[in-house]
Amino acid sequence: MKIEARLFAAVCCCSLLIACRIGGPATAPVTVTVSAPENNTTVSYGKSIQVLVSATAPAGVARVELSVNGTLVAVSNNTQETDSYQTIIYYTPLIDGPLNLIARAYDKNDASSIPVGITLLSSHQTSAPDPVRLVNTPNSPYGSTPTPPAGTSTTLDGALGLDGCTLNVQFIADVTVPDGTAIPLQSSFTKIWRVRNTGTCTWDSSYKLIFGSGNQLGGPASVPVGIAKPNEVIDISVPLQAPSSGSGEISAEWRFAAPNNVIFGNALTVVIALPAPTPLPTVPPTLTPTQPIEFSAATTSISRGSCTVLHWATTEVAGVFLSDVAVSSVSQKDVCPTEVTTYTLSVNSNDGSNTSRVIVIDVTPGELIYSFADNASSAHWYNDSNELIFFGGSESKALGYATSRDGLTLEDSSLQLKVIETHPRLEASGAIYGDFSVPVELKSGDQLLTRIGFLKGATAGSVTLRVFFNNTVIAEKAKVYDGTLLDWNINLSRYVGQTGIFTIEAVGIPTTTQAAICWINPRIER
Repeated sequence: MKIEARLFAAVCCCSLLIACRIGGPATAPVTVTVSAPENNTTVSYGKSIQVLVSATAPAGVARVELSVNGTLVAVSNNTQETDSYQTIIYYTPLIDGPLNLIARAYDKNDASSIPVGITLLSSHQTSAPDPVRLVNTPNSPYGSTPTPPAGTSTTLDGALGLDGCTLNVQFIADVTVPDGTAIPLQSSFTKIWRVRNTGTCTWDSSYKLIFGSGNQLGGPASVPVGIAKPNEVIDISVPLQAPSSGSGEISAEWRFAAPNNVIFGNALTVVIALPAPTPLPTVPPTLTPTQPIEFSAATTSISRGSCTVLHWATTEVAGVFLSDVAVSSVSQKDVCPTEVTTYTLSVNSNDGSNTSRVIVIDVTPGELIYSFADNASSAHWYNDSNELIFFGGSESKALGYATSRDGLTLEDSSLQLKVIETHPRLEASGAIYGDFSVPVELKSGDQLLTRIGFLKGATAGSVTLRVFFNNTVIAEKAKVYDGTLLDWNINLSRYVGQTGIFTIEAVGIPTTTQAAICWINPRIER
């Protein structure tokens, strides 16, 4: 039986009282200071500088904004919302002359500090040394801003787009190939950055990520950025290939370009490490013949919901491992990744040496039909005692809870976005349910996709997960805390032409030590 409930919100109107005192200064609960660079410093045109900003607020610092010559160029968000906050904002002068930098802090109630400003002088001719490198903070943009390619229009971070909107971007994470990753010679790989559109312009296919400087690594001159509304997070991928010779680190920088060729945002970087060359022996020793290693895929590019086959073969070796799992020396495996995935074949030879081969499977996402994460707050949540559960908080943990999270660290130490965190009712075999009314008519090939994982440190986690469609179980999985995420791909082709209610359920084992289970970006794709 379903229990229907209507939630009433009590709106409290608070009056803002402004107190004025003649002859005395006004006090502000939010304060901000700029510690570096010093006022009236001369800086180099085209060279990144670091602006050290500190803020305090009794209600918790929410963010710090930096404007240059009246234009907002950067926003540094305090994810912890502490009452004191220090951040480094990177900025690259791309005009000559005075630069008026204004810093302003906001608390979580959106109350603003009194703005604090400094003046710098940007010049092509300055010989001033590089700014002192400050301690990095989690909110520092990734990398520095290089001089843009010749013949390309340039602009400040946060400059205006064609229709007067603001252009800006924030680096979030390296999804694949973090800087310093070892890549074998001639190996193909896909670099993926996760970024947020922090401007007010909506990105479409006319926005590009272009090669800026360094080693192009066989990549294209540009790739479409993709569609992203203001404040949305997207992943951008570039297919690359390690060179056929060389050693040590090689790097490249990529820049964002608007439709009118205006460059904006800080550079995205890729840095790979090539293996050191093997020295030639001075005296020819008696060598064991090198065993050939074959590692291939039927195809390295698939669409979401499809599969490919990995093949490998080697002989007379001590051990063979596929992504750290022991396998036979000659075999194959069907793999169905739901996102870009790197598979590594490691071979331990009889002489104690180790050789690896890498294959990257590129996954083309399907069309998003319905996002459970975006609609979680409007779903109907209840526990196995048919008690309605308020979505968005964990106050009634004993009853179970459900809430949305962004930027959670899960059991595999990965940082995930668009997460629905659910906790079963804190009783033996307690459960939590979420009903989602999906108005989309299903078609052949539609897939329900998600990943499942516990929060980092939830070592007692053990649950049974089910997905219902119109009160019928269509899929079931068990998940324990094991340091890995569970990929879940449900084919909906059998329900062609139907619409209705999808229900996600988490049921704890018969104990009272259940942990919070996370549904990562659950969605329906076509």
